[in-house]
Amino acid sequence: MEDHKKQTVETYDSTASQMAAKFNGIGARIKDIKRGFSYVLRDQPFVLEMGCGNGRDAEEIIKQTPNYLGVDISKSMIALAKESVPQGRFEVADVDVWAFPTGIDLIFSFASLLHSDPVSVKAVLKRASAALNSEGVFYISLKYGEGKHSKTDEFGTRTYFLYTPEDIILYAGDDYSVLFEDIQELRGQKWFTIVLRKKH
Repeated sequence: MEDHKKQTVETYDSTASQMAAKFNGIGARIKDIKRGFSYVLRDQPFVLEMGCGNGRDAEEIIKQTPNYLGVDISKSMIALAKESVPQGRFEVADVDVWAFPTGIDLIFSFASLLHSDPVSVKAVLKRASAALNSEGVFYISLKYGEGKHSKTDEFGTRTYFLYTPEDIILYAGDDYSVLFEDIQELRGQKWFTIVLRKKH
């Protein structure tokens, strides 16, 4: 594992409770979750959440379907998720190298791929496409911008990568079509949402 990634994981592991309090304070992404489900044609779809953190959004997702799996690279975050959402299924996983289960209908990635470099994001999109059912949906939220950045705050140091919707469309290649695209200002930072549908 690269040093910057190791350091990022250590930051999440060592300050998981404090970060979880911050995430909970911001609130669950109810609107995004509803929008994601609106594109799925099947009842009780199998939903994967990448970078599920402390389970804040899992609680909302499970209201819509019992078939949920949340993964996160931080073992401390996964421990918190299991505690706060006992009905959820959670695993420690590094999505950059993780083998996706098959038969997925909907993938949520809220601010998690920003810790993956462009080569990894491209590979994740490729593996996700193979794991999604026909017309499956990949719902992505990321900070808008370009390049690699490090941030040190009260929690520690984290490294992240900024992207644009055009980057994601390029990395997605012919595997997906775009269902939805949007740019937002959140707490002084530009973000974007892009929703992809597997083509075949």
